[in-house]
Amino acid sequence: MVRTCMPQPVAFLLTAVLVVLAHRTVYAQGETQASKRRNTFYGINEDPVWNFKAGNPEAGELPRFRKMLKQTGSGAIRIPLRWRVMERKKGAWDFSVVDRTVKAIPADVEILGTLMSVPAWANGTVPGKTEGWFDGYAPKDVRDWANYVSMTVSHYHRHIKHWEIWNEQNGVDFYRPRPDAKAYTELLKSAYIAAKKADPECIVVLGGLQMNGIIPNPWSPVKTPDYLEDLYKAGARPYFDVCNIHPYVLPNEGAGHMMKLTRDTLALMARYEDGSKPLWITEIGCGATSTEAEADQARLLRDVFRAASSEPRIERVFWFLLRDTQKNILGPEGSMGLFSYQGRVKPALGAFVQATTGK
Repeated sequence: MVRTCMPQPVAFLLTAVLVVLAHRTVYAQGETQASKRRNTFYGINEDPVWNFKAGNPEAGELPRFRKMLKQTGSGAIRIPLRWRVMERKKGAWDFSVVDRTVKAIPADVEILGTLMSVPAWANGTVPGKTEGWFDGYAPKDVRDWANYVSMTVSHYHRHIKHWEIWNEQNGVDFYRPRPDAKAYTELLKSAYIAAKKADPECIVVLGGLQMNGIIPNPWSPVKTPDYLEDLYKAGARPYFDVCNIHPYVLPNEGAGHMMKLTRDTLALMARYEDGSKPLWITEIGCGATSTEAEADQARLLRDVFRAASSEPRIERVFWFLLRDTQKNILGPEGSMGLFSYQGRVKPALGAFVQATTGK
């Protein structure tokens, strides 16, 4: 055997170079992982079907939506996939409008799809003649609901891996005629089973609870305290992978109050032996209808993002909203955007980008 020897100084130099390169590789991988976590940790809410006219491609709004989303630097977005949009008549499925929405979202942005909005044929309501939004009434037959979940998860399983079941079901605006923890648990259970069958790899997220799922919504005339505890008592624990709350606070209450609400939720989860699950905040925001209010909005965004990132059990936080709504149908929530409806950049966008980029 012939042995080739390398001069000692050259060998030493080569070893040093290899060590440096190895350290740089590990550092780069760490930076990439940290960047990815940071980008998916800070998400954004939007409804492109309604707020960017996805149903009318000629309006040319979806390219604007894509551009705005890219400007945020966010790696996660929460969008509704409304049942009433995709199955207007029983059995007549049309995914085209939502397909355009999903296609407009960059491939490197993770989607949280919210399953909600019951069509009139499924809940027996008459639009325009019901109290509140007709699509907030529960379906009469849970099998129709399970079929909607199955069809939707199957159709989008290559693009969407996270599914939220309903929205603010402890509030009368979104669950009518009145919030009902036992009834929602049945919907949650059927959705979980259907979703996991359609895509075993998917993650099922509890519908975002108003406030922290413990205290009632101070802005609602219908009070539903201890709703999350009622869900646990009704047997909901096995049927969601991620807990989820909407701990809205006013600027004068600040991030400290938001974190108190959040930690109370975490304590309740632990009490019901559910502390190993992550907690997501899929809505947090602040209306801004003046220059002063926009400055308050930016400060609140910065503070709540910073506070949320300090709690390891919080896995995601989604700001509400990407762009203001054209009409103020949501009340103060319609002015929570990072952009005005016309596209003007608000100070909150700068705070958001600072969070997603770390700069």
